[in-house]
Amino acid sequence: MCAIIGVFGKEMPNQRQFEQARDTMEHRGPNDAGLYYMPGEGVALGFRRLSIIDLSEAGHQPFSSADGRFVVVFNGEIYNYLELRKELSGLYVFKTETDTEVLLASFIVWGAGCLQKLNGMFAFTIWDSKERKLFCARDRLGIKPFFYFLKNSTLYFSSEIKGLLALGVPRIPNEDVIFEYLSYGMYDHTEETFFGGIKQLKAGYYAVFDSQDGSFEFKQYWTLKNSIGKNDYIQKQEAHEAFKALMRDSIMLRFRSDVPVGIILSSGLDSNSLLYYSKNILGGDIDTFSMCYRSEEFNECGLIGDYLTDAQRKKWHTVTPEPSRAIEEALPMNKTQDQPFGGIPTIAMAHLYPLADHNNVTVLLSGQGLDELLGGYRYYYPEYEKDKSLAPTVRKVSSLPVSQDMTPLIDANILDRHFIARHTRRVLFEEPFNSHVLNAQYRDIVYTKLPRALRFNDHISMAWGKELRLPYLDYRLVEFCFSLPVEYKINEHSQKVLAREVMSEYLPHIVENTQKKTFSAAQNEWLRTYHKEAIYHIVNSTSFKKREYWNHAALLSKINRFFAGEGNNSFFLWQCINLELWFREFID
Repeated sequence: MCAIIGVFGKEMPNQRQFEQARDTMEHRGPNDAGLYYMPGEGVALGFRRLSIIDLSEAGHQPFSSADGRFVVVFNGEIYNYLELRKELSGLYVFKTETDTEVLLASFIVWGAGCLQKLNGMFAFTIWDSKERKLFCARDRLGIKPFFYFLKNSTLYFSSEIKGLLALGVPRIPNEDVIFEYLSYGMYDHTEETFFGGIKQLKAGYYAVFDSQDGSFEFKQYWTLKNSIGKNDYIQKQEAHEAFKALMRDSIMLRFRSDVPVGIILSSGLDSNSLLYYSKNILGGDIDTFSMCYRSEEFNECGLIGDYLTDAQRKKWHTVTPEPSRAIEEALPMNKTQDQPFGGIPTIAMAHLYPLADHNNVTVLLSGQGLDELLGGYRYYYPEYEKDKSLAPTVRKVSSLPVSQDMTPLIDANILDRHFIARHTRRVLFEEPFNSHVLNAQYRDIVYTKLPRALRFNDHISMAWGKELRLPYLDYRLVEFCFSLPVEYKINEHSQKVLAREVMSEYLPHIVENTQKKTFSAAQNEWLRTYHKEAIYHIVNSTSFKKREYWNHAALLSKINRFFAGEGNNSFFLWQCINLELWFREFID
């Protein structure tokens, strides 16, 4: 829920500019707006509210402590706020029913230690007017965003980069990130963004900004590495029962809402497991939302319709994106994302949120994350084979042999040689475990696949004022799954082994369908069939030809071969389009 924005330090914007910057994110919080503007204190805090829990005026932010010392702005949800409220009874006197006040009370009582107790998705700041310090924190997995910019001992922060730009933060392209995007297909893998100087607070970190000396100190309060070894010798039945209990509890917590909740449904194991437990918890059916494709090769709606009951079909809502409009829809998606994004599948997924809006559903649950936790991607198999055939050793870092979407790397010949020569920084990831599978999972969760997808999905959902909740990324379930022996994740016959074994009792028809549909191939089809003219128009434009990143002759030759039917990798083509449209919107 919501948007937060703030300035802390010596260089304060005027109040009108600050309010306008806050309201660039009205889409994230259409229900209310709040302001704490104290230039004498050197602090401005802004808030836009999407009302989810306690819909009354009591949920207004910025929210102050009774004595006025502490002021909080908070984006997200604390799912275990009722349990924390009970634990805090006798230590704090509550005046509202909100999770925001529970968060503030937790900080007042436990300080930074409160982060170990929070179960949720969050990005928040708390201003301590007595100590003149600003405390900033982001949830363990980085589900909620926190972008910031530092200049002249002044901190600017916002839920979206567009808020920072509205405060006057300079629009400078980050050449290092652009190089890594074009050379390795990587982005969102570091604290840097496509804008020079604009960074994001890392997942699992908090930071304290001290107005006395202008220092901004970071500390990691959670790391996935600490979970390893906890379940090395767990027995199968014990693992099954623990997994079921954690699944049920994490889903149940995410039904805490004072507005309607629905589910994003595909034909796969992850979302159908989510649907099964949701119906079990609610004791009835729930609104579900599915994306259909015109091509039967990629369409899942036929499979879903085959197994839904008549009662379920009455609450099943579908949408079919128009393939011929994908490039047209890339323009507003650029504005939504603020940075280059993941391609046509991201554009297609965006159609689910207006569908939910039309059906008056404000909160959506998604099955995202289980593939990373239980080795569900096909490219984990080579790592599994390495673990079987060799005695693995702990390695410090590694480079990635394929791009972030796991298609082959871009052909370096289509990049400008001077551009390549200017950049020597390699993309390296820590590999802290003596298992290739674990290191691949760790890479995907901490650096690559998950951070990228979380940013895409947060910005898409909030563009429509919808809150996306991810039960499989409950940190307890993440730690449990990650710490399991590899054989509970992958074997010679299957992936996501534990989930398939557990759910075979309840969803045998889903478990048997082991073929995972991917939409990278759908992007190939859509670009070739519907967007040849638009792509040539972009790459032959005056602005594109001026970009110093490309060997334009080699690039055009490769594009010609793509449209002649050569190869199945369209990622290089998407990089061209995506980056050019981003430059036009934000830099030029």
